[in-house]
Amino acid sequence: MQCPVVGFIRRMFAALLACAALTLLVAPCATAQQPLKKITIALGGDGLHISAIHIPIAKGYFREEGLEVELVDVNSGPRQVAAIMGGSALFGPLGLIQVIKANAEGGSLAAAANLFGILDLHVVLSKDAAAKSGITNAMPVDERIRRMKGLRIGITSPGSTTDTMARTLFKARGMDPDQTVQLQPLGGGSNMLAALEKGATDGFVWSAPQPQIAVAKGIGVIVIDPFERIVPEVIDVPYEVMAINMATAKQNEDVIRRSIRALTKGMKFTQEHPDEALKIMQAHFPNFDQEVLSKVWPKYVSGLPKSPVIPKAYFDNTQRWLNVTAKTPVNTKYEEVVKNDVAAQTAKELLGQ
Repeated sequence: MQCPVVGFIRRMFAALLACAALTLLVAPCATAQQPLKKITIALGGDGLHISAIHIPIAKGYFREEGLEVELVDVNSGPRQVAAIMGGSALFGPLGLIQVIKANAEGGSLAAAANLFGILDLHVVLSKDAAAKSGITNAMPVDERIRRMKGLRIGITSPGSTTDTMARTLFKARGMDPDQTVQLQPLGGGSNMLAALEKGATDGFVWSAPQPQIAVAKGIGVIVIDPFERIVPEVIDVPYEVMAINMATAKQNEDVIRRSIRALTKGMKFTQEHPDEALKIMQAHFPNFDQEVLSKVWPKYVSGLPKSPVIPKAYFDNTQRWLNVTAKTPVNTKYEEVVKNDVAAQTAKELLGQ
């Protein structure tokens, strides 16, 4: 007869083995079901220049890094700065010029990754405005700009990158922007396009696809195309960077690192599969003319980065451009504004660079 104590020990041992086996089976699932870390990204309007954000979201690269993204469109660069500095957004795709300005004014804003390397800001006029001013694309760019006198030109908001671009056109040619044109704060590209359709503005400064849609609808004419490199002041000036608040970033170092990894995966995918990336952007803009998006997409792929690292030349060119319109010359340092450490490490790990 088996001793009751021995039987009890055997039963307990068997139960422990079963429990251990069950743990091994369940543990991987429990790990996979860890809750995603929610992050907020502040946009200042939408367009193809935000592809570096939309593509990794659509491909699930942020989720691979354990992150769930909420996009909030605040409709202008200055509002993005406020959201990032205030901590309501972890980061935003922001004009490098805005990061330099904020830093020069004592803010703790920094650029952590490259997102778009061309200052993708078209100048679009209504057909009527172009006809009345006599502007044609056969004219030298200086003449086109001089003939814009008296027009109403849409920007996102005062102090934004679109505002700086518009002011540069006139200031660099000896004209006072406030005396030459009426700059209208309209918000993002969709608002600008609607205002042009209604005749509430004579033109606007924005990126694709709204300028090309205005042309396709027969209501607008692109009089300055950034990809033609005809405005000397902004040649080789980039547009978007991943803007972070240094104070917030120190408290979220791992989340920033994972975000840059997701963005870098998106860069790699876009460069290797541009046609598939286009389909993602067409799905993102379902109400826009898909043929228009197809035609402009190759230009935008040329502006999308092959690396998250921000070159020093980008910084130098942008600060030089900023000083065209700055009331007090800005003289910040590259190392103070650009924080490339995580981007460089990520490029090495994921891209072999």
